[in-house]
Amino acid sequence: MLAALNIVLYSWIYTSLKRKSILNTWVGAIVGAIPPLMGWAACSSLSDLGAWCLAALLYAWQFPHFNSLSHNIKTEYQKAGYVMTAFVNPKLNARVALRYSLLMFPICFGLSYWGVCDNYFSFDSSILNGWMAYMSFKFWLQQRHNYSKKIQAAGGPSAAEITIANAYAKKLFWCSIWQLPVVLVLAMLHKTGQWDGLYYHFFGYNKENDKLKEKFTNAM
Repeated sequence: MLAALNIVLYSWIYTSLKRKSILNTWVGAIVGAIPPLMGWAACSSLSDLGAWCLAALLYAWQFPHFNSLSHNIKTEYQKAGYVMTAFVNPKLNARVALRYSLLMFPICFGLSYWGVCDNYFSFDSSILNGWMAYMSFKFWLQQRHNYSKKIQAAGGPSAAEITIANAYAKKLFWCSIWQLPVVLVLAMLHKTGQWDGLYYHFFGYNKENDKLKEKFTNAM
């Protein structure tokens, strides 16, 4: 069902919206978020909120990634007839990238809260999320300046100000390239119970056995 939904979303709705509305980016982000749900559904229940946190992670990441990418090639999109936020509303383009960069923090906390990862993941992932949020903030701040009423009244941003915005967009794009795979690797390393077998092998320690012993002791 998820695969069929993704085919419809991508080949019909998303592709059609590219030439009609900036909403195509939001629909495209849903397309990118569904595959993790498909993997989860293959081995567990989608009633587990951890599955939706993982999908939300992929969904949110796509905005700082794509919005920064599209910024520097917005002219090509416009010439091709694709309606993208980067040229329709450049200020909104940067603001959306910042919003979803900040959303990465609670999503990663959710992965720990719902038991997908241990609590240390919240700390590790925050370093990477902080890096991307900072780059998003610099990009947004420059675009906010470039498209302020004062600058627009003066005839628009100067060549130097445009160059600075382009540079921040490029830095954010490369930041996003590294951020997601490293966060996912950290999620695997911090997966709940990932190292229990190793602890048991070296130290004779097993969390699940200890929980059962504690439960039995309390019952007695």
